Amino acid sequence: MHTDGYNGAVSKSAEVYTNDPDAPQFTLILSMVIVGTEAPRGVAVGSFVIGPTNNWQGRSPRGLSANGIISVTNTTAAPIRITSVNPNGQAFTVSLDTLQEGAKYALNFASKETLPAGSHKQVVKLLTDSKEQPEVDVTLEVNVFPAVSISPSSLNFDKVNVSDPEADLTFVSKFVWVRLGRGTGLEIKSVISDLPFMKAKVESVNDGQIVIRVGFGEKPSKGTHIGKLRIETNNADVKLVEIPLTINAQ
Repeated sequence: MHTDGYNGAVSKSAEVYTNDPDAPQFTLILSMVIVGTEAPRGVAVGSFVIGPTNNWQGRSPRGLSANGIISVTNTTAAPIRITSVNPNGQAFTVSLDTLQEGAKYALNFASKETLPAGSHKQVVKLLTDSKEQPEVDVTLEVNVFPAVSISPSSLNFDKVNVSDPEADLTFVSKFVWVRLGRGTGLEIKSVISDLPFMKAKVESVNDGQIVIRVGFGEKPSKGTHIGKLRIETNNADVKLVEIPLTINAQ
């Protein structure tokens, strides 16, 4: 880590790949507060500069943690001590390091690995011994996305022509994208439909994304047919996904 030109909180990460089948990949994170001669970088909040921001936002795949560090610097001549930290929520764990009493502090934080998919926000309150500014708020927000995402979430084949005996349905198809939120190694173990006239196959595999083509193996009868597409993956968190299928045959 080259520290030239930095002053304040910095986080760097590296993706590590191993031959361990139980831990084929993990993220190595280095977080630090650099004390330099330059003015601290960040957002001015009363007597403090909070860096890199007092409104941190991050993303994390489900089952993993997003973490980092925020520096809190007193910019006044008189010392202001941070006496305690109120986490004020359960989405993040937080801790405070004193770098220079009354002057420089570091707020360490990490999102819970058990958070469900969605957005999670927590306003951490730093309590001080200042009468003018007894409390400083730092907002932490993480967007947890599924380990494996599939889009679209449903398939609708509308106005499928089955009345014309010359109609060729082999060219009628739709695509499903299966994406791995982090890393590589995603595989489709099977993809089938409970509608006997539908067929599906893996069209392409590219890093963390797989494309599935869904079409017709034979002509369906007239009417509306409702079923499911079952996609089985090798991902431990998302082993099976079912996508609703609707076919309107005319």
